[in-house]
Amino acid sequence: MLGVCLAVIVLSFALQLNAEGRVRASWLPFDSLPPLCGSRALFGVACPGCGLTRSFVALAAGDFAESFRLHRLGWLMALAVALQIPYRTWRLHELRRGVISESRWPLWFGRALIAALIANWGVSFFL
Repeated sequence: MLGVCLAVIVLSFALQLNAEGRVRASWLPFDSLPPLCGSRALFGVACPGCGLTRSFVALAAGDFAESFRLHRLGWLMALAVALQIPYRTWRLHELRRGVISESRWPLWFGRALIAALIANWGVSFFL
């Protein structure tokens, strides 16, 4: 999880949004990356996470308004990803010391984030 979070943060800063608002990598020869959402590609319906990648990229570029426009919870999910780094590093440190502590807050925090994504997705049908 630590590696995934680090990759998400590095890629958020390495990628850009093109003029059409699609994600692009300046080091690749094509103008944009293919869409990643299977729900949208297969069924034509946006999923609760649609727009998060573009929101993260806009946030990394310092465009907070665009980030919010692309996904209203992008900032919250980016914060959750960023906070995973010190949390996972600390947990690895504890594991090296032989300390295995059970904490329930990561479970409810994860569930709260998922609930927030689903609620945001539901609200988007009415806006």
